[in-house]
Amino acid sequence: MEHALKIDGLSVQYPNRQVITDLSLPSLPAGTLTAVIGPNAAGKTTFLRALAGLLPAAGEVRFGKWDLLRCRPAERARLVTYMPQSLPQGVALTVVEAIATALRAAPSSGPISAESIHAAVNAILRRLDIGHLALSPLDRLSGGQRQLVSLAQAIVRRPKILLLDEPTSALDPRHQIDVMEAVRESAITDRTIVLAVLHDLNLALRWADTIALLADGIVTASGPPEDAVTAQTLADAYKVAARIERCSRGQSHVLIDGKID
Repeated sequence: MEHALKIDGLSVQYPNRQVITDLSLPSLPAGTLTAVIGPNAAGKTTFLRALAGLLPAAGEVRFGKWDLLRCRPAERARLVTYMPQSLPQGVALTVVEAIATALRAAPSSGPISAESIHAAVNAILRRLDIGHLALSPLDRLSGGQRQLVSLAQAIVRRPKILLLDEPTSALDPRHQIDVMEAVRESAITDRTIVLAVLHDLNLALRWADTIALLADGIVTASGPPEDAVTAQTLADAYKVAARIERCSRGQSHVLIDGKID
């Protein structure tokens, strides 16, 4: 039986301010992609870091029998993988070594043969179109290339819950598509629950099953893309005048006409 992710009353407080307040979402089933959107300083990264167990939080985050806010770190690590906005600097590994190391370190993988590691690494290099970087040292990659490698490290672990913080922010349009295709494939093929912070509203509309719109640490809209992203919800959260229109292929797009003072 597949488990859903249930987030109820999540709150995160820094020493001087409340960042997330009583955040709840409808159950997120296996095999789905949820885009987390919202203006700067809305609490999006804090939200993911709290789900990953990197920040103390109150409330309840359940996945099957597990309460992710209270289970042991090793137990949470078997279920959840978090991809930050960038890889740490000064890592003396090649791309292949970095991905293989992530796979070996995956708590849920158990013993894995060298042949299986080789096959998995090659598969994820192909999926993200970064085979040409296989032997490149991490410290010689561009920001966008490092972002792709970080995503490869996350997906190759095949977690139950995958948390991605701005996985497309440093990428050109082609590689944005590579990333979103790989994330979507991971959700469907591996039955992963994916939550991805995205700043590009049109990427969110195109690829997400569900969208959660945050503003000032509160969910102001959530649900299917056409319900969560409207002229009114964007006006309320971003303070912009916007239209949602369909192109000749029937795909919804956000058009920003100006600011709302």
